Amino acid sequence: MARSVDEIENDIDALSAEDQRRVLDHLVTELDDRSVPAERRDDIEATWVAECARRYDALRRGEVKTIPAEQVMAEARRRLGRAG
Repeated sequence: MARSVDEIENDIDALSAEDQRRVLDHLVTELDDRSVPAERRDDIEATWVAECARRYDALRRGEVKTIPAEQVMAEARRRLGRAG
């Protein structure tokens, strides 16, 4: 007999933070895998790898300006109307 979602949620709540992250990673991976046909997954992965390489190369050549994480987070908080 299948367990209820409430039972599963209670079990997850009892896990350590690291184990909860593992469960989350597993669920996200499962959902991603189901939303994309198997034959397209490799193409998507290759596209992301190429994009990462392109961005890294542009960064190394000095073609893009980096922004410190603290500044990015402060701007995000400002836009969301939250104090730092």
